[in-house]
Amino acid sequence: MSRLAALLIALLTAALLAISGSASAHAAGATRSPGTRSIDVRVDPRDASVKLGETLPLHVTLTNNGAEATPELVLHLDVTDPTKSTSVDPEDWTSTLTKQVGAIPPGDTRVVEWIVQPISSGDFVAYAVALTPRSRTIAASNAATIRVEHQQTLNPHGILGVALGVPAALGALLLVQQWMARRPRNSDQR
Repeated sequence: MSRLAALLIALLTAALLAISGSASAHAAGATRSPGTRSIDVRVDPRDASVKLGETLPLHVTLTNNGAEATPELVLHLDVTDPTKSTSVDPEDWTSTLTKQVGAIPPGDTRVVEWIVQPISSGDFVAYAVALTPRSRTIAASNAATIRVEHQQTLNPHGILGVALGVPAALGALLLVQQWMARRPRNSDQR
């Protein structure tokens, strides 16, 4: 299943749960029972633009608006290309896709940071999903858009000197070695 399809399913499930919970509370004449959990997950910045090779900090904020503490939570970050024009492997953008958050007390907020480094240009979407350790989805975040501009440079990451210098040095060593091998020796001239 594609990541976009998984995101849509997670968002639709969260929306249906919210609607059904709201409808049943309304039908019962209650606003919200004390045991109901309400977790908000937000990714910031909502819109970002970076150049290829630059890093981008993403801040994921989890807020417990419920009346009781959450279970132990795990936060998972995903990156996708909604246009499907570029293949995205989120592990190439960041070394850690999943982070432990722990339980969040009522009314408390936790902020988790990821530093991502896009590896291809284009338009991408990053989102986070809060899960229990048993993989039960608690909440999904907004979709943060990331525009990655192509950056063409003659000296990417300052390696031009190495890229040119190493072959030149090796070539010079080979020339010196050949010259030394062809040069007449002093002991042979006597």
